[in-house]
Amino acid sequence: MKLYQHPASQNARKIAALIAHTGLEVEFEFVDLTKGEQQKPEFLALNPNGKIPVLVDGDFTLWESNAIMAYLADKSGDTTLWPEGQARYDVMRWLTWDTAHWSPTVNTFVFENMFKVYLGGGEPSAARLGQATKDLGRHGKVLDDQLAARPFVTGDDLTIADLVLAAPLGYAVPAKVPLEDFANIRAWMGRIAELPAWQKTEPKLG
Repeated sequence: MKLYQHPASQNARKIAALIAHTGLEVEFEFVDLTKGEQQKPEFLALNPNGKIPVLVDGDFTLWESNAIMAYLADKSGDTTLWPEGQARYDVMRWLTWDTAHWSPTVNTFVFENMFKVYLGGGEPSAARLGQATKDLGRHGKVLDDQLAARPFVTGDDLTIADLVLAAPLGYAVPAKVPLEDFANIRAWMGRIAELPAWQKTEPKLG
C-alpha cells in the first residue's frame, strides 16, 4: 500500500498515527503542496479533488481521510480500533460529525492563525475567527460532554474516532484554538499525546 501525503497535514498525520499504532506496512509518498504537485495530472488521476491524503492498495484507490482511516483499521484486523456491531456505527457517527462540524471549525483557526500569511492570503480574518469561536463553543461542548464520563470518545478503549477528532487539534497551541472552557477535551488530548504512535508522527514545523 502507498499513502500520498504531506507531513504537515493533520489529515495525513492521523493516518500515519494509525499506521504506526497498528504496524501496517504502508509506503509514504511525499506530495509537495508548496509546488502544487497535488494539481498535476498524474495526481489528479488519483484524486480529482486535488487533495491529500490518497491511499493506493493494488488497483484500489481511496481518497477522503476518514474513509482511509476506516479502511486501514479494517485491514489491520484490530476490532478495538474499529469495533464490530453497533459499536462500529458509534465510531462512524463521530467520523461523520468530524467531517461536518469539528474539523471545519478547528481548521478555521489553523488556517487563519498559521497558514494564511504563509500562503499569501493576508492577515487573519476577525470575522471568520469570530464565527469559528462561536462554532467551537457549540461543537466543543458536544465533544467535551461526551468525554465527561469516559476516557475516550466512545468508551474505555481507543478507537479511530479518537485519532480522527484529535488530529485537528494537533496545531491547537500555535493556531490559538480556545480550549480553556473544555477541561475534558484537554484531559483527553493529554491521553492521546501519551500514545507512542502520536508522538512518533508529530509534525515538525519551522
